Amino acid sequence: MKSIYSKKFSLFIRLVSIFFILIMLCLSYHAFYDVFFEHKYSCIIGLILGPISFALLCIIIIKPEKLALFVPSLIFFSITNSISNSNPAYPIIFMELTAILLWIRGFFNNHKIIKISFLSLIYLVPFFYGITFGYEEFFKRVFDSSQILLITFCIIFLLYEYLKSQKSENKVLNIAEYPETTKRDAQWLNLVQQGVKYEAIAIDYDLTLGTVQNRLNKIYHILETGDRVGFLSIYSNAKIVYQD
Repeated sequence: MKSIYSKKFSLFIRLVSIFFILIMLCLSYHAFYDVFFEHKYSCIIGLILGPISFALLCIIIIKPEKLALFVPSLIFFSITNSISNSNPAYPIIFMELTAILLWIRGFFNNHKIIKISFLSLIYLVPFFYGITFGYEEFFKRVFDSSQILLITFCIIFLLYEYLKSQKSENKVLNIAEYPETTKRDAQWLNLVQQGVKYEAIAIDYDLTLGTVQNRLNKIYHILETGDRVGFLSIYSNAKIVYQD
């Protein structure tokens, strides 16, 4: 079985991060100009979130498996566009991309309704800022946003249902198919899958915590899952075996 955390995928994430950095620098420049020269103090959020987004995107370039770090930057882009841009397509697409990334990382596995509601609220607050442009402009935004949201939701839903139909019900991860792996690696992955802490694994096998962490990180790299969260999001329901 292949995961999405391949070398090509990592390269793609790095390139996208660079592209978003360029967008962020442009937005930060406009925020700086609007605050200090146009005295539009509502844009001060760009001066605060801009450098934070820059730092997070730089981390993603180094470690592309940390997909969740995209989320603050995407929320920043969405809020900024909701406030300053009359086109509702950008904030909606940014927020949908945020939801997809969180879904890939397993964010919605628990307390799904609460998390979706909170994410929606983050978008709705700046969206209703559009009332300041007048009710006619606001209702136009609502109408345009509804169309965009419906179309993109249909696309995502159809793709999701298709991918789900292609997914094997009895997923088996055979560690022996990967080089440099052992039966103990399969045992450890089973323990991780069950929610056992690294500290407990180290105690059970009479090893140091650092040894366990380093080995599991190497296994995640071999499996191309990135890290523990990536492994659990992909193989949470898989049967893990070691069969030569």
